[in-house]
Amino acid sequence: MASPTHEILMSVLGATEEQIVAAETSIATSGQSLIGALEAAGFKEDKLLEAFSKIHRLPKAYLGDMEIQRPIIDLIPKDLAIKFRVVPIDRAGNNIIVAMSEPKMETLDTIRFKSGYFPKPVLAVESRLSEAITKYYGKTNFDFASAADMATNAGVVNKAGDKERQQINKVDKNDGPIIKLVNWMLMECKSRGASDIHIEPYESFIRIRLRIDGVLHEIARPHANMRAPLTSRVKIMSNLDIAETRLPQDGAINIKIHDADVDFRVSCLPTVYGEKIVMRILDKSNLQVDMTKLGFERDEMDKFIKSIHSPFGMVLVTGPTGSGKTTTLYSALADLNKESDNIMTAEDPVEYNLEGINQVQMKPDIGLNFAAALKSFLRQDPDIIMVGEIRDLETAEIAIKAALTGHMVLSTLHTNSAPDTISRMLNMGVEGFNLVSALTCITAQRLLRRICQKCKVVDESVTPEALVDLGIHPNFVGRVKAYKGAGCSACNNTGNKGRIACHEVLKLNDPVREAILKNMPSMEIKKIAMATGMRSLRQSALVKMVQGLSSAVEVVRATAADSEGGDVSSAA
Repeated sequence: MASPTHEILMSVLGATEEQIVAAETSIATSGQSLIGALEAAGFKEDKLLEAFSKIHRLPKAYLGDMEIQRPIIDLIPKDLAIKFRVVPIDRAGNNIIVAMSEPKMETLDTIRFKSGYFPKPVLAVESRLSEAITKYYGKTNFDFASAADMATNAGVVNKAGDKERQQINKVDKNDGPIIKLVNWMLMECKSRGASDIHIEPYESFIRIRLRIDGVLHEIARPHANMRAPLTSRVKIMSNLDIAETRLPQDGAINIKIHDADVDFRVSCLPTVYGEKIVMRILDKSNLQVDMTKLGFERDEMDKFIKSIHSPFGMVLVTGPTGSGKTTTLYSALADLNKESDNIMTAEDPVEYNLEGINQVQMKPDIGLNFAAALKSFLRQDPDIIMVGEIRDLETAEIAIKAALTGHMVLSTLHTNSAPDTISRMLNMGVEGFNLVSALTCITAQRLLRRICQKCKVVDESVTPEALVDLGIHPNFVGRVKAYKGAGCSACNNTGNKGRIACHEVLKLNDPVREAILKNMPSMEIKKIAMATGMRSLRQSALVKMVQGLSSAVEVVRATAADSEGGDVSSAA
């Protein structure tokens, strides 16, 4: 049975089903609109406009009969008219009437933001649009394929991989208030060193917050009447469906800020009062791939580097979301990256592009998940494999198989500590004998806020008793001083500037392997590992405190106490 669109085209145009299908097929490669493809097939303007007017329920515009005044033409800039194939033909108050061949919501929304007027579409055929654009804006060499790409990305600043990115730090007097607000948010995120932007809708206002050094700070509170246009602007820039407000969506914004390439990963989530948007900044200039600057103590780093340089095996980096796992993995890959090795990664999403490494973006909706990617990797002659996250038994088993057959495998899990990772893998269904054979090293980590070095003072509120409670050995309490930031202009009066990681590096040895094979609980494995040289997360955080890099408050906030107490006498 023919679709309603096909029925109208057949009845009004007299087109056959074959002609319509042929036109629809051609637009996939030519980039034309359907009306343009049918016009190219020989159908006349009046019949085309009659048919498509019924399909879209929009008025018709015979551009060949019109003489449009220059003030009307000037309402839409030349680049916008050429890019989206639109011609303004009239104005009524705050509305402009625009002729177009294919009315798309994204295009209309972009015209609204760029021009400051509310566009009302009318239908015109492609040939008349070309004549009008040439007549009023000057001669153009129009490329339908390019136009299709631009229309698909209507209003998008630029997708990853595009050669050109919009420079948003330049203020355009023609920009509307919403565009200026969004650009200001993106620039503030970059300039303040924030990791995320949160846009949260409430009944009477919108709260905009930045996550700086792991803590959210409110920077603006616009009125609720800006909710819809603000959300639409971000979704257009992210290449998301602005008409879909009921389901979560993920996208990306790719721009330049002060000539630096900056990407934002965008997530939209429906809430009671509208869509909450979270944007994670992916700033290549901030990517730290020097392992010596990640916060590893010397002995911890030696264990980790020796593990990743093993000819085969599995190295896991664990911790909650936002604990720096991706940075540690990219640092490891950068250290391993050399011409003689084939390195392949499966990521969701690919956050940074690393030259010399084959990175694959996961697409679960078409079946390309971590497990499927891993299976394909094993047929690609890899030396080193990185899996973004082990989430299920199938992925775990394939990763272990790869580690046991001569490959180095790097991956992450969301667990609280290195010993907990072993329990998690066993609970997934991984056999203990396979785990002890494949697993080389586990690194758990947390991020601590650094004390601002310009306003660092001794924290007199931390008593000797408090230090003992934290885990400092009583014999060394007298030699330990805790510091904090007093607050100054350099740190926006927070007392903290930047972050540093603390690590718990569990290198598998024979006692730990025996404990795994005996199916001991994670607490017992932790005791055995600490007895054979592992420094716990709490102990690692205390080392940072003793060194004056972080505060006692951060130690308590980021790490859990060890049941047996700590011993950081070597750092005291």
